[in-house]
Amino acid sequence: MRRDRSGPGRTGMTQRVLMVDDEPRLLDAMRRSLRGRYTLETGSSGPDGLALIEQGLAAGEPFAVVVSDMMMPGMNGAEFLARARQLDGDAVQMILSGQADLTSTISAVNNGNLFRFLTKPCDNVSLTRALDDALRQHQLLLAERELIERTLSGAVEVLTELLTIASPAAGSRTNAARTLVDAVVATVPVTDTWELRLATMLGQIGCVALPGELLERYNAGWKLSPDEQELFRAHPGLARDLLRRIPRLERVAEWVGGQPLSPADLPPAGSRKPANKEPANKDEDAEETAAQDGPPDQEQPISGEFVYTAAMNFLILHEQGKGPAPAARRLRATGLYPDSVIDALFDAADRLKVPGEVHVVSAQQLRPGMVLTQDILTSTGMTLVKKGEQITSTLAIRVENFALQVGVVEPILVRVSGS
Repeated sequence: MRRDRSGPGRTGMTQRVLMVDDEPRLLDAMRRSLRGRYTLETGSSGPDGLALIEQGLAAGEPFAVVVSDMMMPGMNGAEFLARARQLDGDAVQMILSGQADLTSTISAVNNGNLFRFLTKPCDNVSLTRALDDALRQHQLLLAERELIERTLSGAVEVLTELLTIASPAAGSRTNAARTLVDAVVATVPVTDTWELRLATMLGQIGCVALPGELLERYNAGWKLSPDEQELFRAHPGLARDLLRRIPRLERVAEWVGGQPLSPADLPPAGSRKPANKEPANKDEDAEETAAQDGPPDQEQPISGEFVYTAAMNFLILHEQGKGPAPAARRLRATGLYPDSVIDALFDAADRLKVPGEVHVVSAQQLRPGMVLTQDILTSTGMTLVKKGEQITSTLAIRVENFALQVGVVEPILVRVSGS
């Protein structure tokens, strides 16, 4: 495999093109004719190409376009592009094929969502025109995805604020989960971070169907009655059913629906199998076997779903009065979670209590970023916002409106970070 970095480099990251062919002379000709126009890398086989794709992803420099020959020894073009698509679904794929294998190439186009195929020999004008079209297609796909994700993320932020208003206890739990997840993402390589953040923000929306007092008692570590436990255990399923209705959130819905709800849901200590131990049933599910074999490689990216489950388990143990250190020990005892994830969760536990001086303010003086050190109660005794909640602009307006229309108990004690 060879790399030609005479092109635009990092500033032209979307111009990165990978060409895979088992004919060295063709690759040499491509490097000469395309030099300076694209950042071109070449591989002489399917495995070479896959290795280059993995290296690009690891370096944060993915390929915009992947071009492959069809007839190659060992791994043909269709097989290579299918594997490449699993590694990076954003890259636009093309085939450069000889006439002799045109039928199989057309089949690959129809079955593989390929952008275009070119026939050998291909003149430089036709090749550059096709590559330019593929690059434009790649930019359009990324722009569309960014627009959708930004729009959806903004809508989720609004839903999260509405959840906090409708159920302060659920909003407080959501903020705690976000603190833990953000700490892991900041220190550990994680895949599916977009889905992870959405799952964290939307994981408690099913709590709007719960009586407010029930969730408050749960968060305080109180024992729930059997009927209350049944109600509480239904909220992830409700959230899953709601999220399934939103396009592109199918995976998020499944993560949320399967979230742990109590210390009893945590795998028992010693869940990790000894290394190289043969399973009793050799037909047992491969994914379960992989999970039991121990934590993921510390150097490999960790799946967002795995981080979500770890953070929720840590939060549950913390909420039930275990404290950060016992919670970390309990997670470590399972043998399922990497030390890097557990350490990040432990360090973040201190941030669940925001430092700062305590200030005495009125309802009209509440500002975004302040953290309550007491519940805000209405004049009728109803809990309006829970202790520990961070004030947002929406919450500040709500409290001020209640103060004017119904009345709230004042003064209000808050912590102001950095004061």
